[in-house]
Amino acid sequence: MRWFILLSTFFFFEGYGQTFEELVEMGYQNYQLGEYEQAIQYFDKAAAKQEDDPELFYLRGVCKSQAGLNSEALGDYDIALSLDPGYAEVHYEKGYALFLLLQLEESIKSFDKAIELKPKYAEAWFTRGSIKCIQGDAKGAEEDWDQARTLGAYIPEQKCE
Repeated sequence: MRWFILLSTFFFFEGYGQTFEELVEMGYQNYQLGEYEQAIQYFDKAAAKQEDDPELFYLRGVCKSQAGLNSEALGDYDIALSLDPGYAEVHYEKGYALFLLLQLEESIKSFDKAIELKPKYAEAWFTRGSIKCIQGDAKGAEEDWDQARTLGAYIPEQKCE
């Protein structure tokens, strides 16, 4: 009987006895604590149970990005977008991961899509403007930063030179 209890406990803690929702919740809790690698493990187990939830792949992608695994995160963002192409936050996060991988043109395209889907997405306007500045597009950067300010974002006065 002790072996049964021990084995049941092992499977529970390894995620085998947990529902998709419980695994996602445990992953999310680890994400909030900054325990990204543990969160990814829970999200992996959840994905093995259910592969049609864009939020799951978005969250796993964010955790991978936070863990410095931006190339891997792109795969999760692509899965999330295949399930829900209108998910503006995924387009934003994909753009940011592409930016960190120095794929600036592709990054801009992702921010464009996020802004198209959610025109009041101040953070997307600001980040896109910052990338435009890096690319040498001072006018485009200023316009995006001004739009972010108009939407209520606090952006210190800065010049793109």
